[in-house]
This record gives sequence, C-alpha cells and structure tokens, in this order.
Amino acid sequence: MGYTTWGIIFLNFFLFLEYTSADLVYDVCKQTRNYTLCTETLKASANSSNADTKNLGAIMIRAARSRATHNLVYISKLMINSTNPDDFKRCLKVCYDDYSLIVKAFIPNALQSLFTGSNIDAAVSILLSADQVMDCQDDNCVELSPSLNDRCNEYADFTQLVADVLRVA
Repeated sequence: MGYTTWGIIFLNFFLFLEYTSADLVYDVCKQTRNYTLCTETLKASANSSNADTKNLGAIMIRAARSRATHNLVYISKLMINSTNPDDFKRCLKVCYDDYSLIVKAFIPNALQSLFTGSNIDAAVSILLSADQVMDCQDDNCVELSPSLNDRCNEYADFTQLVADVLRVA
C-alpha cells in the first residue's frame, strides 16, 4: 500500500471518531428538555468533540458554574451601584451569598460526585443550587430588579437541563 492509501485509512478513522463523538452529543441532547440549548452549550466546548457521557456532564456542570459566576458578578455590580432602599440591598446581599455558595460548594460537589461515579448526587447538587437562588426572587428583589429575577429563572432552568444530561451520563 502506498502513502495515499494509508492516508485515506487514517483520515477515515479520524472522521469516524469525530462523527461518533458528534453523534454522542446529539444523542444525549435528544434526551433533554432543551435540545438546542444542550447542543449549543456542549458544542461551545472544544472538549465535547472527544468526550464521553461523563465528560459531557462535566461540561454542563462547568457551564452552570459559568452562569452562576456571571450572576454573581452582576449582583456585585448591583450592590456597588445601588441607590435603592435597604430592603433591596439586603436582598442583594442574600443573593450574593447564595450565588457564592453555589460557585464555591454546590458546583464543586457536583463535579466531585460525577467523577466518583454518583451522577444522582451530582444532579441533586445542581438542582439544590437552583433552590438556593429562590431567596433572590422575593418580592422586593423582583420589583426592584426584574432582570435579576430573569437571571435567576434562567439559571434555575439551566440546572434542569444539566440534570437531564447527568441522568443520561
């Protein structure tokens, strides 16, 4: 066999691997509540192209951490720039503490659980992190910052998607 034949065999092998991993992303995401967001999130990570289901779950958990971190920064900016009543400032402090706990405890616990073989515990940690932000959605916060309420809802919805992926992983 010449170099061309080996080159074609080599290329076909890698195309097969890429096709197989892409199929895995689509197969996993078909089993979730939001196929589009799932595939967009996983495809945004360069690591998804050669990931197994467990690593796809880890990518989703890290995406949840990123969303929680963005919300934490947003809340921090609201706290710094707030000229609103003290009730709102207290609410923001609670939200800040909740998101800090998510980033520092819930997300690392979910990753650790996933890699020690307990997808159920990982999913529970992620879903509990969504419950943690319920305090941010009290009446004062919602009235004074609908965008914060929207961010909390988006995070909670995303955690449901992460739990779906972990169920499949």
